[in-house]
Formats: sequence, structure tokens, C-alpha cells
Amino acid sequence: MPMAKKTTSKGFFALDVHQFQKIQQYDLGIEEAATYLCLLKSTDQSNVTSIGGVHSVMEYSGLSRSEAKRAIKNLEKVRLVDCLEVERARARTIPRYNLPILDKRPKLSAKEAKAVEAVRAGQQPIGPSEIQAVHRAATKGWVERLTTGWSPIEHANSVAFIPNTFVKVSNGHSPLHRLVNGGELGPIMLTAELYQLQNLMDERGIPLEVIRRYFKPTSVMHIDRHRLHYLEPGREYEDEQTGESKEMTHAHNRNWRSGGGEAFWSNLGALDAAHITEWTIYSSNGRRHGSDYYECNRPQRPLGVLRNGRQVLNTPESRPAFMSYLAWRLSKGENLASADLSQIIGEWREASPIVALENTSVSHVEGVGILRLAHRASTENVSVWYRDLRSECEDAFFFTEQVLNTIFPQAPEIIERVCNNTEMQSAISMELNG
Repeated sequence: MPMAKKTTSKGFFALDVHQFQKIQQYDLGIEEAATYLCLLKSTDQSNVTSIGGVHSVMEYSGLSRSEAKRAIKNLEKVRLVDCLEVERARARTIPRYNLPILDKRPKLSAKEAKAVEAVRAGQQPIGPSEIQAVHRAATKGWVERLTTGWSPIEHANSVAFIPNTFVKVSNGHSPLHRLVNGGELGPIMLTAELYQLQNLMDERGIPLEVIRRYFKPTSVMHIDRHRLHYLEPGREYEDEQTGESKEMTHAHNRNWRSGGGEAFWSNLGALDAAHITEWTIYSSNGRRHGSDYYECNRPQRPLGVLRNGRQVLNTPESRPAFMSYLAWRLSKGENLASADLSQIIGEWREASPIVALENTSVSHVEGVGILRLAHRASTENVSVWYRDLRSECEDAFFFTEQVLNTIFPQAPEIIERVCNNTEMQSAISMELNG
């Protein structure tokens, strides 16, 4: 009896990070790394067979024809790519390459393999024989049962799920194209590792214990029963060995395969400059309910998103961040009721301040930055994360709105203009990629 058909759309491809690292181990360069990703973008659901070729590599990465051909030959020499025989050289739908993967799971029997391939094709098992086969495949780690039915499991924990939009975009240059223009291999290798680490659902991005950014309070302004904290990059800490007070802006706790120490930070700086990564800033060091002490690195209210040091407008965090900025300017006695809102938004983005509005009971506020990738695949999990993020940011917006309306007579009119502003409305759209 045939399996019931089920259609799926993934919007990403799975990259084996260990396989990808071989590019560096074999002393290959950014041309080979970009070519490998372009060919992987064109694989079928097996994530192995690619219909991509020299033309797609040129289109996605900006490499010349000679560079693409040379990169494919170099990848073939180290067995990262196997060329297939193609009868018609210009047939774009015929598989051209295999990209072997490293898989340490127990091998599947013929029946189990057939069941897994059917699940990958979007079908569900029907009948005792197929159901038993898919259950045996599950014990070997090849499939899992979700609320929506059976789903394939990619081959290893070293997999990074790369959005298709990282390689191919409808307008302009893709992030991959921008990295190729940069000419350095390090940033593109780091990107793969960051995509592997990113956990939007539970960690809001790259886990804080792996990498984070700090912001310290430099000014505090009292308004009624609240405080406005102006935060700037950096954090003071005491050196355990010397007892001296020192300052740092970033911290990480990981042995990066793509290079440690200064290489890591310079690679990350290149990703920031190319708008591939972004920092979402949260207030931290607030008191947990019922506690008398402050806790370090505990994310609370969103304070904005920075790309290459500037506030980003088309994110949910921009609405509460901009409202806190308005509170700061209103508290200094400025009359903004008749001011041009677009001009204020421009000034906010130019200065890109981090302002935290808190109750008076929270006397000390710092900021913690969570690193995340700017491009994300449109999947069910990401949609859930984005829905929760919007809800969190709207709560923060409502809190700031209530404070402003209570204290400043001109606030209601300004807030209404903010809510009706087209630019600010785009900040709560369902567009996942900025």
C-alpha cells in the first residue's frame, strides 16, 4: 500500500560543518567555500545530489566562470565534490554533482532506507510493514515523530541549517556574495559555525554563555516614578589576579574551529560590517521577583537591534527602542509635538542610543547583547519565535507608552503618529529577513 503524500517546504539547506571545515584543512580558499555553498543550495531533499553548476555558482557568488570552474576542480580533488556524468551539458534539471556527507549513524536496511526516502519526499507511512520500518529508522536516529507526522533528521549534530536566502536573493547581492567580495575565508567559516549554534526558540540567538556583548550605564535620568538609563558599550569588572578595575565590551567562551583570539573578533567584525550578524540588546541585571540581589546577564526588556553599530528599523525591537529614545528627549524638556517624525527617526538611527526605561525600584541597569544571524529561513520554528518576539516587544512598547502618557501631555499625539508611521509599522511585519 503506498504512503500518504505530504508536502513540505524547508527554505534552507543543511551544511555539515565538519565537512565544510575541510576546505580550510586542505588550504582551499573563499572561492571553494562559496562554490561549495552554491552547489549545496541546489541539492535535492537528500542534501547530497546537486543540479547546480558553474552558472549557478557565478550567479549566486559573483565568481567569474574561470574561478567557478577552478573551484569545482579543487573541491573534486579533495573529494568534497564528485562530478556526475551528464548527457546534455546545458540541462539545468539533471544532477551534476554529489556532495558526500559524513554520517556516523547506524546504516539503514533496504526497507528502512525506502521508508526514510519516502518521509523525505513528504509522505507518511501506511500499513504495518512501512510503520515498523520507519520506527526502526527512528531508533537509529534517521527520523523523528512530530505532532505533524514523521520528519527526517539531518545526519549529525554538526549540521548548520543555512537559509536559501543566504545564498540567493531576489534583489541585490546575497550575504554570500558580499562575503566573497570581502575576499577573506575566515568570516564565511565563522558564519557556518554561528548558524550551527543559533537557537532562536530557547536562547534568542547564539547562547549568552558562548558569546555576548556588554553595555554599561553612563547616565541616569529620573522621571516621576521611573528612571531612564543611557547605556554605552563596555562593562567594568575587577581583575581577579591584580584586583584592578578593567573594562570589556565583548566576551566569548568557545574554542572556535575557524580561529581563536583576534581572528575570531576580526571575522565577527567583518560579518557585522556585511550586515550578516546583528546584536539584539536587552536590559540586564534586574531583580528577579522576590529577590534582593541583581543577576548578571539575565535578559529582560528589549532595547533595540544593532547592525554594524546602528539601530535597525524593520525589527520588532525597534518600536520599544524608539519609544525609550522619545522618553529620553521628552524628559530633557524638548517639544516634539510638531516635530517631523521621520527626522526624529533619522536622528535616532544616526545616534543609535541604547536607552532603558525602568521603574524606580530598579536602580541599576546594564545591557547585554545577544548575537544572532540577520537572515533566517522561514520555517515553523522561526515563525513561532517571531510571533513570541513580537508579543514581547509589544508588551515593552505598551509599558513605555503608559509611562509617557502619564508624564508628558504631548505624548499621546506623538505616540499616535508613531503607530501610524509606515516605517514603524514595518517593524512588526512578518518579514523574517531584514
